[in-house]
Amino acid sequence: MERTPVWLLPAALAVLQLAAWPGAPYATGEHVTATAAATAVAVTVTVAVALLWRRTAPIAATGVVVAALTVAELGLPPDALTAITVADIVMLYGVAVRRPQRTALIAAAALIVWQSGLVLNDDELDGDYPAALAVMVVFYVAVVALGRARHRWYADRADAATRLAEAEERRARAADTERHRLARELHDVTAHHLTSIVVIASAAQRVGAARPELVAEARDFAARTGRETLTALQRLVALLQQPGSPAPGGERLTELADGFRRLGQRVTVEGAEPMGPAVAEAAYGIAREALTNTLRYAPGASVTVRVTGTPDGVRLTVADDGPAGAAADGSAARLGSGRGIAGMRERAAALGGTLEAGLRPGGGWQVSAVLPAGAAPVASGRRPGTDTIIDAAVLMLALGVPAAGLLVALEDHLPAGTASLAALTLIGHTLPLAWRRARPWTVLAAVLATGWVWPLLIAAGLLAITHGWLAVTGTGVEVLAVHAVARYGRRPALTWLSMPAVLGCVVAAVSVMLVLDPPDGTAASVPATVLITAIVGGIPLSFPVFGAWLAGFLTRRRRERVRAREDHAVAAATAWALAEAGAERARVAAGLREAVLRDTARVPEAADRGDLEAVVSAARTALDGMRGLLKDLRDAPPGDSAGQARAPQPTLAALPALVDRWRAGGRTVDLDVTGHGRRLSTDLDVSAYRIVELLLAGDTGPVRVRVDLSGDPVRLVVSPMPEDPGGEVTAGLRARLAAVGGSLAAAADGTTEIRLPAPDPAHDGPAHDGPAPARRRDEDEEVASSPRA
Repeated sequence: MERTPVWLLPAALAVLQLAAWPGAPYATGEHVTATAAATAVAVTVTVAVALLWRRTAPIAATGVVVAALTVAELGLPPDALTAITVADIVMLYGVAVRRPQRTALIAAAALIVWQSGLVLNDDELDGDYPAALAVMVVFYVAVVALGRARHRWYADRADAATRLAEAEERRARAADTERHRLARELHDVTAHHLTSIVVIASAAQRVGAARPELVAEARDFAARTGRETLTALQRLVALLQQPGSPAPGGERLTELADGFRRLGQRVTVEGAEPMGPAVAEAAYGIAREALTNTLRYAPGASVTVRVTGTPDGVRLTVADDGPAGAAADGSAARLGSGRGIAGMRERAAALGGTLEAGLRPGGGWQVSAVLPAGAAPVASGRRPGTDTIIDAAVLMLALGVPAAGLLVALEDHLPAGTASLAALTLIGHTLPLAWRRARPWTVLAAVLATGWVWPLLIAAGLLAITHGWLAVTGTGVEVLAVHAVARYGRRPALTWLSMPAVLGCVVAAVSVMLVLDPPDGTAASVPATVLITAIVGGIPLSFPVFGAWLAGFLTRRRRERVRAREDHAVAAATAWALAEAGAERARVAAGLREAVLRDTARVPEAADRGDLEAVVSAARTALDGMRGLLKDLRDAPPGDSAGQARAPQPTLAALPALVDRWRAGGRTVDLDVTGHGRRLSTDLDVSAYRIVELLLAGDTGPVRVRVDLSGDPVRLVVSPMPEDPGGEVTAGLRARLAAVGGSLAAAADGTTEIRLPAPDPAHDGPAHDGPAPARRRDEDEEVASSPRA
């Protein structure tokens, strides 16, 4: 998951540090002792080298960094340390990302104690030591919270990869599982009935001369049992219709539920309402996505699909009771936002409908759509512990600058009553940030509204314009509110409106303050005041406002794309599993029609005519066809049947053998591999092979395969790309790319190039020296308690 080279940050910090000191003093002719210069170089090199191990051994590297910085603090001039002083922050972040939460908190406490001792020797602080200590604690706690948030992101991505692997495994076993299930059903329902007819009719033939009453009983038994068997087979064939064939909406939902039952979900379908083709298609797509999510987030749960009529149209509800074995509150380890809600909402909105999704009061998750109708999207949020810590740290940091300004004002003889009123205003202005994730637009409105308290205080004579600069110290809150809207607000395309709203309100409020109580000798007209305020204050403020919006918007878009890619990959693999199981059912249905149904129908006809010989002949023929079909179902290919050993997963080393198999069939396949012998991670090696295998299987014409293993990323080119009218190749390719974070791009020669990230295996992932260990509840409580969003 780490895409940035591990050496980049240490190298940048070392260059900046050495350029600032001792480089800059040497360049300006300032005297620097040889001992101090050597110490600075040694400390910088030591810290930079230690930072190289921040991903694999963060605890030990932190100890080295602390020791080196202590030497520098005690042995170098006060202004010597610049860029390299952030190394302890970098290491603490690394510990929080790659080690358990308890370890991160212990490391933070140790660093706070260490820094407190260093700051205690700073004579310039005097009485400000408690304030400096408080800021330090808040800052280190915020770093730990940010690191744990990144830890959770990595953990969610690992969980997504695991779910994708499980979905692909279900897909690989889907046809085999369906074959064995159908074999059991055919044997239990029909095979022994046909055998009974053959045995009884044959016995009646042998003893019929001595006991003629047995012949009549055998004919009656053959007629009755033959009709029952025929009816059972006809019903089975009807249930095995090819997926995707035309069917009413209710029947398609029942068929869909049957498919998910075979994948382990307990699905119940209730109600039925007439639907037009467009509504039926939308309902089917929403139900399929919702059921896929229950398979992903609540495996083994009891799921109800309910269709009811409403005055607004048809209501479709898909509700689960949470994963089997989960806590009573329905909490479980979930991926963050997503769950395919955006795609389901788009289906509903395309018909003018609404869709809501969220936690059920009694536990579990519910998706409810009304088709057709008009509505606005409904977003859902989650409030894990790490987010709460981050929000608390943001609040305290946002209050830091105004609090410092208030202390300065008190030293400037600000009356205690006015100071108290200003403090309450600043706190009320900042407090809404506590809800910035759940209700960002509301928070922005509250922040802008509380910003107008300052003009009211001046208008009431409770505050003079000479202390109006206190209002400016709180504008960081507006910047944070803009970031919150861009990062979490509904309707992402409209979040840019927060920028002109903030700039306009701030400029207007300051202008009103200046008009109400103009500074001595600076009276100006209202238009001139507004213009000057916009130029002097609005333009500088626009840079941090725009930066905050852009940072939030880009972070949101990147995360939503990652989660959408993962959701699509799991959905595609699940859809393939359903399709392959359905194709197997269709093949069995065709076999029943061709080999069994016709001869089974002859059994009761012959019995009605009293022709036992024809009864035996027809039953034996039908039974032979049934046995042949059962043998075909049970004789799965080696390595695919349940209980048999599966062959090792092929890697890129097996590409020549794959190409040779295609060439043996008469196909022209050219293979060009660059960078032989490079060691890749197992998942990347297997995925690269499977991608080439998939693209080769998508066509039968001449093809050229180029594989470049010499760099990062690994590059695959299959030219020409296969035609894909049904979308199967595209779905499979997306699933494989999502599993390893790959992408498609245009190569220099115009062909489509597949790029798979291939970092050094030693640094691949957040902390992977080996397989990711299972998370313990006491180490990662915030991941285990995150509800679905």
